[in-house]
Amino acid sequence: MKAETARTIRDVVKALGLWHIWVRLGLQDVRLKFRRSAVGVGWIFVNLAVLVSSIGFIYANLLGQDTREFIPYLTIGMILWAYLTSSIVEGGNAFVHSEGYIRQISLPIYVYVLRYFVSISATALISMVAYVAVALLYSVPLGAGTFYAVPGMLMVMTASLLFITIFAHLNARYRDIAHLASVGMQVLFYVTPVIFPARLLRQRTDLAYVVDLNPMYHLIEVVRRPLLANGPAELQSYVATALVLVLLTAAAAIVIALNQRRIVYAL
Repeated sequence: MKAETARTIRDVVKALGLWHIWVRLGLQDVRLKFRRSAVGVGWIFVNLAVLVSSIGFIYANLLGQDTREFIPYLTIGMILWAYLTSSIVEGGNAFVHSEGYIRQISLPIYVYVLRYFVSISATALISMVAYVAVALLYSVPLGAGTFYAVPGMLMVMTASLLFITIFAHLNARYRDIAHLASVGMQVLFYVTPVIFPARLLRQRTDLAYVVDLNPMYHLIEVVRRPLLANGPAELQSYVATALVLVLLTAAAAIVIALNQRRIVYAL
């Protein structure tokens, strides 16, 4: 077990040293998504703009919310949800879609985990520009408290990397995992405060647990609250997010220990 752990650490360190490869591959993946497209990465903004404008005003009126507060809330929520979903579903194909490289080039397999991390994170950061435009349009308050979003974003990015690591290993052996995860994320979307405010559920004592025990809500809230309220998120969101990261790290260690040697044969 110690030899296996040492090998894993050695491979991760070697992969990190090859940053110029996985950064280039990750950015190339983003460019290839929009190859020969007239709008290019602008489709990221178009998709988000159509989604937010089509459901934003309807849900704001349906739920009795002020559109000046609800549209920025919805925009940043959708961006963070898409980031976490892509980390699980798209990141689950990190090894499967890199099969050609893995079989022909002797590189640590974590290069391909980091490649997808760069690709998915770059797309999320591009989407963040759309939130900046919405925040300026709706005069979202900006101050020193907004910078609490930086540690929150680092926590979410760490969760993203762990999600990609876990699901890339699992999906390489069990190809239904990515599809099951996609179904699970669709269900989670409708019970997580993304398109509705969390306080609507917290006002119902019999449904408050849907928010308080939902790890995805806390992962989103450590970034969303500082950006919208110019202050830190609730303490329980930071504690819950830290607990989620500990559990994901333990799960990643177990998955790596059980599957690392079998990845090449599973592809």
